[in-house]
Amino acid sequence: MPVDECVTVKGSPVRSLQKFIEADLTPAQRETVYGALPPEYSTRFRGPILPTETIPVHMLNVFTEEGAKAKGESVEVFGRRAGREAASDAVKGIYRFLAMVMTPPALLAKAGQMWSALYNRGRMQVDEQTSNGARISLLDFPSELAGCSRTTGWIERMAEMTGVQNLEVEHTQCFVKGAPHCEWRISWK
Repeated sequence: MPVDECVTVKGSPVRSLQKFIEADLTPAQRETVYGALPPEYSTRFRGPILPTETIPVHMLNVFTEEGAKAKGESVEVFGRRAGREAASDAVKGIYRFLAMVMTPPALLAKAGQMWSALYNRGRMQVDEQTSNGARISLLDFPSELAGCSRTTGWIERMAEMTGVQNLEVEHTQCFVKGAPHCEWRISWK
């Protein structure tokens, strides 16, 4: 499947991944990651990324994949951990207002807005919402495995921060695996 370089993400998720890689990888592993990136992005990702900058989502995914490879983890595991850290970082930063009213319904009500504030393509839709669960769909978005994994971790950590118990997040459909879109089932008590 060809990569669409026009699909972009704002700088905040890129900055979160930079911080995660800085904290999680050794200096030698980080050099391996930067050395595997195209020169333009090796230079860009070594320096500060402004929150208003846009980066092709594909390059964020390549950055994640190379981090996983250097760490010796699967993309799914590394990406999910990176997504969890990005959610924690977001609540300290751009979504700090949510920390004050963080309940599962409040968070789910903002999911679509949060997505569209960061990405120039795709729609995050929440439906089948009950008092202890929901379905989250990512529509009209050309997902890649690294992005799916980061999103899974992000959803998981954001839900945990609401204080719910017995949280389960399952990526039930995946665009990468041939589904028309990605979908997650989330449940809690």
